[in-house]
Amino acid sequence: MKSSSVVLAVLILAFFPISAAQARSLEEINRTGEIRIGISPIHPSVCRAAPQGCRTDCQITGPAYEIALAFAATLGPNIKPRFLRIDWDEQFFNKDGKTIREDAYTPELLGSGRVDLYPNNLSVNEWRRKKMDIVTLFPSRRMVIVNRSRKEAIKMPSDLAGKVAATEKDTSYHTWLQEQNQGAFASHPIVIRLMGTDECLKAVEKGEVDFTMIDSDAAIWAVRQEYKNLDMAFPVGTTDENGWGLRKQDKDLQETVRRFFREQRADDQSALNLIWRKYYGMSLTQFIRLVGAMME
Repeated sequence: MKSSSVVLAVLILAFFPISAAQARSLEEINRTGEIRIGISPIHPSVCRAAPQGCRTDCQITGPAYEIALAFAATLGPNIKPRFLRIDWDEQFFNKDGKTIREDAYTPELLGSGRVDLYPNNLSVNEWRRKKMDIVTLFPSRRMVIVNRSRKEAIKMPSDLAGKVAATEKDTSYHTWLQEQNQGAFASHPIVIRLMGTDECLKAVEKGEVDFTMIDSDAAIWAVRQEYKNLDMAFPVGTTDENGWGLRKQDKDLQETVRRFFREQRADDQSALNLIWRKYYGMSLTQFIRLVGAMME
């Protein structure tokens, strides 16, 4: 494990004592009056956390944070949310601080009870299914993001062969790129550079790489609010299901999350839809219809 990861592990242990280090059911959450939320600021469309490198005493803002607060409020006035800022790939770490895609295990943060759920818009894929259950909040598409000056050169998926892509490690985009290099692009593979999601977008804007990929919700955010020289080229792959990650055994908590999502989506004036309007300029219900139109 990297020295920085060791330091992070020590901080986690300080935050959640060893005596409490066991997986927690909904019953245990109710008994302790605390729900522990592992939130990852992979992109502002998920959340922001300051100061940089904080773990427990963070100033957190953004849609995923506010939706998690809204969910916690539905559990009752006695349940307090407790947030732990985590790196993206920490969500999948085993006890040795590593992500082993082909292995089935409960990620250490979930299995130890240090975190009860991840509200980070996780995409469902096969290797993640081996580690947790993901309750779907919304469908999404992987969008190829290019510099506007490159839009004429990258018009369709076949144009990606041999290009240079930036992506974040162990995201669904990373998985998709690797799959293409093992299949359709085996003779002319994409060059993959790993970096943080914000760094990926900046690299495309600066012309340092040819493209990156993000989910359609983040893509709308990025091209409208952050990067004037970037544009959405086209979607790739099938429709993803994005949602919250939970321990496989926690069926009661999963059902509580599922019911919260269902009720919130059905009410145009719900907290969830209002949060989406605030950050995206459209409700989640409208976004779901937009994704549906992409498939037509």
